[in-house]
This record gives sequence, structure tokens and C-alpha cells, in this order.
Amino acid sequence: MSRYLRLLTLSIVIGLLPILAACSSNNKAESASSAKSPSASVSPSATESGKAEEPTDPRSQKFDPPVTITTAILDDGAARGNAFKPGESMEDNANIRWMKENMGINVKFDFIVTKPEDYDTKLRLLLSSGAKLPDAFAAGNDPLQSLLAAGKLMPLDDAIEKYAHPEYKKLLEKYSYALGEVKKDGKIYGLPAFFMGDEGTVMWIRKDWLDSLGIQPPKTLDDFENVIKQFTENDPDKNGKNDTTGLAVPLKEGPWTWMGQTDAIVAALTDQMINTYDVRLFWNKGADNKLSYGAIHPDAKLYLQKMKDWMSKGYMDKEAGIKDPSKSSELVASGKAGIMFGPFWMGDWPLGDATKNDPKADFQPYPLPVGPNGLVGRAEKPLTQGFTVFNKDFENIEAWFAYFNKIFAKKLEMEGDPYFDPRWKDGYHEGYDYVKLDGKVIKNNYEAAGVPAEQWPLKDGGTIDIRYMMTNILGNFTSIPNSNAAAVKKFLADPNAEPLTALEFDVKQLKQRQLDAAGVRVNQVVNEGKNYFTGPMTPTMKSKGELLKKLATESYLKIIYGEKPIEYFDEFVKQWLDNGGQKITDEVNEWYAKNQ
Repeated sequence: MSRYLRLLTLSIVIGLLPILAACSSNNKAESASSAKSPSASVSPSATESGKAEEPTDPRSQKFDPPVTITTAILDDGAARGNAFKPGESMEDNANIRWMKENMGINVKFDFIVTKPEDYDTKLRLLLSSGAKLPDAFAAGNDPLQSLLAAGKLMPLDDAIEKYAHPEYKKLLEKYSYALGEVKKDGKIYGLPAFFMGDEGTVMWIRKDWLDSLGIQPPKTLDDFENVIKQFTENDPDKNGKNDTTGLAVPLKEGPWTWMGQTDAIVAALTDQMINTYDVRLFWNKGADNKLSYGAIHPDAKLYLQKMKDWMSKGYMDKEAGIKDPSKSSELVASGKAGIMFGPFWMGDWPLGDATKNDPKADFQPYPLPVGPNGLVGRAEKPLTQGFTVFNKDFENIEAWFAYFNKIFAKKLEMEGDPYFDPRWKDGYHEGYDYVKLDGKVIKNNYEAAGVPAEQWPLKDGGTIDIRYMMTNILGNFTSIPNSNAAAVKKFLADPNAEPLTALEFDVKQLKQRQLDAAGVRVNQVVNEGKNYFTGPMTPTMKSKGELLKKLATESYLKIIYGEKPIEYFDEFVKQWLDNGGQKITDEVNEWYAKNQ
């Protein structure tokens, strides 16, 4: 399994921990949920009613009497790597004990499963049997919508207003367009876990090939075409063979995917964003405030004509149509392609493999090319990795937010934040995600840093991925979108600067090419094509989505490979609309009218 896929599996496992929304058609349950929440106090003294007094310092909240919060989790132990010390588990670890001792919160897992399908099955069985749901948990897609429809989930607007960290409230407002899946009747039924949002496309080019041919990095789309022509025709590796191509691109999954995507080509030609492999992406907003599916917009022909031309001239991998991103990256690693688009992390894998195979191979990141009308951009990747939802009868929402706010404040690391717990200043738990040596905080490479072996978190000197331990009742471990931009700029300006926050520690660990690429992304101002449909799958998406995905992806390939003329696009659009696409468009716009 490739390094990226291992990381992807890790992120999916974490990402599936949370997911869903909450809904209740019962207004009485809504008011009762906030009334039932127990209080916390700075000290464990309780009021006559047994409830603690209102907190004066959110950093010191401890619930007395203690509260129990039930949850459920997907934990694939094989994929997550080092998450606990020997003898510890998801149910018994340093953080579980810390929460009990320091916050008066007991965590109980109603179920732990290792497969996503088993997790969904558990939720369906609980719903069908009428059994009690966990207090705070993750769900998604059909299980989420079923729970919403059945009125089993808690509306969260009042709790957010009363308990949530003020900066988290700002995020919910700023990115409200990404919460469509958990909105119903104007209320929010799920709390999102955000991605960092830093995986936007950059252009990776073999600089040694540019130097070999005496050409400059491309700034415009015309320049780009010239570079891939030169890389294809003029023997950039100087081996005397006609065995190189300009662009490595995976088209098996259409224009948009997780690596090797061509969204930058699309965005240089139109303000429409295109995807064929998922009927939920991309829905663009028009001047009439209506949403339309990008893959059937007339501007898509500009992209198809360009790709068709490049394919016919041999400037792109001839096998692109049968390759996924991992397979396409092998062409780059083998030294046979000179350009590939993708995220900043490609500087390690797969582009690092090209250098291993040929020490002269020097892939460097560059800004995206500008189109003939001045357009330049990329797609905005989805910002949410899931939602945490709550049983409509959950009585301890204040306690949940008390813990969440601590985690969020640690992520935020904002000076003067009253929610920031100074006990987590250096990390979460000493001896787990960090150690101290002579007053210095060390988070990895313990042996090289001179840390005695008995202080290592693990006997082999490895690191512990503490996200799993800290997640428990949260459903997911959220990031703050684009919050690493300042850290990227800091270490680009001074690679030897000392990291002062956890986020800076993370950025500091990037390989130089990854850091350079992150800087390219941060410093180039471009249009980012948003997907304006963030709601649940519509009925026709469920029944016709796979058919339309196949139709769109195959039609694009037929045009790109020259099997059909560009005029075939209009016939494809008619087929797409007649086979359920028009109905989906109506459903999407009905949703948008209610939820924009």
C-alpha cells in the first residue's frame, strides 16, 4: 500500500468517527435538552440541588456530581498505527482517566466496531428497534438522514449559542454553506469537524527538465502547452529515446480527484468547476442564483477541446483514461512524465520516489497557469470531514462543550483565550505526544534529541498519534481551516525558527519541498471553485447517480480520446438530463432555495 493511501486510510478512520446531524420535530425536546444540562464549577462544591454552580473559569470546569457521556466509535486498530501505549485502549487510556479526574466526565462506549459498514448497521438497528442511541456520536449519509427523519437528534442552535467557543461560532457562520447535510427547517443538527483546507492544487514540474531544455516555468496556459510539448518531443532526460510525456494525469475518475486532478486547467478556461465522478460535485451558482451541474455546462467544451488537442498530440499519458491517481503517479516516479498537478504533500510521496529512482529528478512546485482571459484557479476541496450529532434526549450537552472547547482552544492557541487550558500548553499529555528534556519540549525523533530511552513514549522510539485518544466523545478531531498559513510563511522566511505552537510544530515537520509547495499555494491568489450543493443525496441521486456518473465520465473520455467529436458534448448533455439529470437539478435547486 502506498504511503499516501496509508495516510488516507488513517484520515478516513478518524474522519468516520464523527459525522451527523441531529433533528427533532419536537419543540418540547429542544427546550428540555438545554434545561437538563448539568452545571460545572471551578471547585467541586455543589448546590443544594446537587448541581454545581455556573462556571467562573471555563478552563477549570469540573462537573460535580460527575456526568457520564456515552458514545460510539469506528476504530480500525490496524490502520491507526500507534495510538496508545501497551496495555491501553480506546476505553482505558491516559485521556479517559484525565477527563474523569479533572473534568468529572466519564466516557462510556456503547459500541466500538472496526468496519464502516458495521458502524452504519449498528445505527440502523438501534433506530429500527427503538433502542437508546449514544449521547454523542458520528453518522453519515443514509443513517444520518434516517435519524433526522425519525426525529431522534437534537437541534443544536441554542446549545451552540450558550456553550460553544466564540471562535467556533465564527467558523460556523463563515462556512455555513458547507453545513447543508445537517440543516433542517432552518436549524443545525450536527457540529462539523473541519479539514485544514490546505490541499489545494499546485503545479509540480521537473525543474531539471526545464533546465535541460533551457525553458522557463510556465506562467500562462499557452506557456504550459509549450512546456508539455517540449517535454514530450525534445528528449528532456537526454537518453536518446522518445519515451517521455509532458503531463501525467489520471482520467479514469474524470477531471477531479485527490491527486493529479486537472481543476487548474478547468479554472484557467472558465469559472465553472467540473467533476464527472460524483453527481454531488460540482454544483456552480449562476447569475440567476440557480445551481447547475458543472460537467454539463457549455464551458466544459473549452476544457474538453484543450484536453482532446493535447491527447491527440501525445502531450499527455496515453493510458490516462484507465489510470487512477496512484497508477498515474507511477509514471512520474519512473521518470517518464514531467508535470503533475496535486496537493503540497506530493513533495514527499510520490515525487520523492522519482528522486529515489533518479537522483537528478528535481520536482518543484510552481503557481498555477493563467488562462487566455486572465482566469486562474482551483477547486475548493470539501471543508468538512464529518459531523457530530447528539441524541435528542442527551442531558449533558454543557459537559460535552466543556471538553470540546478545551480541544478547540488548544487548536486555536489564541493569546488570552479564556478557554485555553494551561495544563495543555506544551501538548496534551506528557509522555504521550511530547516529552521534556532540560526544559525543552520534544515531540518526535526522541533518540536523536538525546532523550533517555526510559522517557520515550514507546519503547521503539516511535510517536503516538494522540488524536484517537483525544477524540472519544467528540466524534472527530477538528482543524481550523487555513490556520496554518502563518506558520508556513514563518518557516519559509526562516527555516531555523523555533516552533512556538502545536500547529507550528506540525508545519516544522514538513519536508522542504512540501513546505515550498504549501507556500506556493498560500501566496498565489486564485479563484477557488466552491460546490454550492452540500445537502444530502437527493432521491434521484440515489437512484440515478451511478448511471449518470458512468455516462459523464465515459462521454468525457470519448471526446478526449477523439472517439467522438466535440459536438458530441451536446448529445451527452441531453442524455444526462433525460436520464435523471433534470430531476436531480430540480431537487438540488429546491434544496438550495430552502437552505442558501
